[in-house]
Amino acid sequence: MKKLIYILTIISIMISPAFGTTFTGGVSKVGQQESNQIIDSSTGQGVEFAKITMPQKNYRTYSDGNGNFELPRVQISQPTILNVEKEGYRPFSLTINNGDSLNNPLKIELAKSEAADISLDSEILHLGDNSFSKNSANAADFKLKSIGPYYSKDFIMTANTKRSTNYLVIGSIVGLDTKLARSLGQNKIRGSAYSSPAEIYFNGRKIGELQINGDGQRIKIPNTLIKADVPNQITIKTGQNVLASDHIDYDDIEIMNLSILSE
Repeated sequence: MKKLIYILTIISIMISPAFGTTFTGGVSKVGQQESNQIIDSSTGQGVEFAKITMPQKNYRTYSDGNGNFELPRVQISQPTILNVEKEGYRPFSLTINNGDSLNNPLKIELAKSEAADISLDSEILHLGDNSFSKNSANAADFKLKSIGPYYSKDFIMTANTKRSTNYLVIGSIVGLDTKLARSLGQNKIRGSAYSSPAEIYFNGRKIGELQINGDGQRIKIPNTLIKADVPNQITIKTGQNVLASDHIDYDDIEIMNLSILSE
């Protein structure tokens, strides 16, 4: 029952309108106003010189002294990641699902980073084998070459984190061709073809799966698996086409903003 509740919660986040949605992961909130603006979630003041990028569209800009920024009027036919970075704040990313989203000003609240936060990777990462159909989720927007079917990162966690609840937070993920993603209209894969979910491993033990595209997805890290003051390892393995028989066909996905948060 707990697993079902978790899946339904994530689905509700993915299919909600982008505006007015509070994202899990403890990173931000998004609302509507007259101009695009980034503010501090605790003070309400504009955040100056935050970097805003749309990596799949090769776009970059920065917020001004009041936290205001502009977005391009570009064609968006598939979900596209908007990313915000500012030193001292938790990273934020948002999946823009259509061009209309850019015509409605965004208000983005950034939360200050905590001492126990661990940023694993803030870059966009392409996992898979660079072999995908035009009906695959986000096929038209993939710009990067794959780094392979899996991603691994070593990092240190202190003994204090074992007294907290810890999560791997995936800022944004696009490209998943799972059966669940297809049922939600996130890809156009035809027939009975689909991919298995992406899998998450912590120190060699599987701790979760990624089945749908979207923002702020969390995977709880069991404290019993955490090694204090020595390297720990997170591994993300992309799924495989479940109908491929003569070869392994990996699902091509892109992920952004991987971090460890303690609460």
